Amino acid sequence: MIQRNQGANLITSQNTLVIIPASGNSDDDSTTAELFTLGGKPLIYHAIDTARQLADNIEICVSSNDMNIIRTVSNYGLHVPFKLPHELYTEILDVDEIVLHAIDHYARKEVNFDNIVLLSPYSPFCRACHILKAAELLEGETEMVTGVKILTQPTGQYYLTENEDGYLQKHSDIPTFGEKDVYKYNAAFAILRTGAIRQYPRAFFRRIKKYVMDMKASFFVHSMNDIAHCEQFLMEVSECKC
Repeated sequence: MIQRNQGANLITSQNTLVIIPASGNSDDDSTTAELFTLGGKPLIYHAIDTARQLADNIEICVSSNDMNIIRTVSNYGLHVPFKLPHELYTEILDVDEIVLHAIDHYARKEVNFDNIVLLSPYSPFCRACHILKAAELLEGETEMVTGVKILTQPTGQYYLTENEDGYLQKHSDIPTFGEKDVYKYNAAFAILRTGAIRQYPRAFFRRIKKYVMDMKASFFVHSMNDIAHCEQFLMEVSECKC
């Protein structure tokens, strides 16, 4: 592509599009979670910083319906290629639809990507090293590699285990801890094949591999109350455990 959003001399990864879904509030003037300030800058800037470290031939696409987010991203020197159409906006964004919309946008410009990196703006401690190491697992018939955290007690409506082929299986019963490792998606990132998401939604993927992240890297910002915990994490002197 003519325009790239990264600098030179970075690790290369061919034919990959990074999508950062950012829902915003649409008709609401209140501050959206993506614009909460963490470490002196908006939360979404942390995701953009991570994306910019991945590779010099990766395109970064912030997909949003919110003009406050679009202006903020543009002010950070990142071109926002489109405003998310109104018909695709709901209170909870359909991420699969966002992915397909972005893929089609670039395809109309005769730019096609083999892989997609979905990067959450709500996971400020997800690092480029996590994604690069996870990308090594996207081989063979694998449809997706995604970040997970280890569960130590029941939570939510599901849990995951790894089958004998190394793919994740979803369960809805109460897990038995100690027999095998139990996981849950942490929603920090996912790397998926474009061909797979074009065929069917991620809910139908059956060849998903895990990348285990610790609790700090898995931290997900739900509200302003979570920012205080994030600020504490920033104060702690620790190395990234990738």
